[in-house]
Amino acid sequence: MRRSLHIGFALLLLFSFFLVSVTTAAEKEEDTPDKKKKKVGVWFPAADFYPRYIADPLRPQNALTIQWLSDTEIPETGAQRFGLRLGGSFGIRRWHPEGEPDKGWQLSFEGGFAGQFDITWSWDNTGWDGFYGLYMNRMITPELGFRFGSQHDSSHIGDEYSERTGTERIHYTREEALIGVAWKVQPRTTLYSELGWGNGLRGGMTFRFEAGAQFISDQKYWKGRASHFAAVDFRTYEETNWSARLTVQAGYWIPVGDRGAVNRIAFEYGTGRSVMGQFLWEKETWFALAWYYDF
Repeated sequence: MRRSLHIGFALLLLFSFFLVSVTTAAEKEEDTPDKKKKKVGVWFPAADFYPRYIADPLRPQNALTIQWLSDTEIPETGAQRFGLRLGGSFGIRRWHPEGEPDKGWQLSFEGGFAGQFDITWSWDNTGWDGFYGLYMNRMITPELGFRFGSQHDSSHIGDEYSERTGTERIHYTREEALIGVAWKVQPRTTLYSELGWGNGLRGGMTFRFEAGAQFISDQKYWKGRASHFAAVDFRTYEETNWSARLTVQAGYWIPVGDRGAVNRIAFEYGTGRSVMGQFLWEKETWFALAWYYDF
C-alpha cells in the first residue's frame, strides 16, 4: 500500500505545478488596469465552492441508511444495521474577485456525527464517530481548487454493545492536518486527492491518503429537478498497515433552494476498514439504501 502514498504525493505535486501555471497565466491576463478587479468579502456565503467528497462516509452530512452486511469481522453483530449521519459544512467568510464568486478563498467549518445501530440486536448502538474540522479553501478557477486545514475524529463504542460483549472502548482519536486538491476535468466530472498527517491509534504521526471521482449529470430527470450521479471514494491508513476502504454511491441528485443544499437518494456499496474508528482493525462489506441531505 505504500505505492498508494507515492501515487498520492505524485498527484498532489502534479496538481501543485498546474496551480502555479494557472496562477501565472491569470496574473499575465490582469496586467492592464481595466482587468483588475476589486476583492469582495462575504460573511456566511451561501455554499462551499470546493467540491464535497460525495461517497466519503466520514464526511459531515445528514443521512439515513439501511445496511445489509455480506461480511463483517466485528464480533457478535448482525447482518443488518441502521446508519445515522448528522452534520454539514458551514461557510464562515469568502473573499473573491468582484463578479466572480466561484474564485478566491473561503474559510469553512465542518462538524458531524456518524453512528451505526444493529437491527438484529434490538437496534443497539454498535459505535459512533464525532468529527469536526476547520478548512481554508482556495479556488484558482471554478474548475480547479484545493483546501488545507485540520480535522478531529473521536470514536466511541455503543453502551449496549459494550455491556453485551464485554468489549471496551479503545479511545481512538485522530488529530490531523491535511491538504486536498479537486479538479473538474469535465463540466460534470470531478477528480480529487487528499493527504492527511496526524496522530492516531499508535500515538505517532501517520499518513492517510484519499482519492476519488464523481459525476453529476445535467438536471433532466423528474421534470428538470434532478440529476443522476455516481461517485467512488478510496481511503487508506498507515496507522493500520495501509488498510483501505472503498465506497461507491449511485442514485439521484436533487438540489434544494439556492444555498447549495442537495437531497440524494442512492445505493451505497462499501468494503474494507470499518467506518467506525472503534473497529479500525476489522473489515466489513455492505450494501445500503440511503437518503442524504447535504448543506
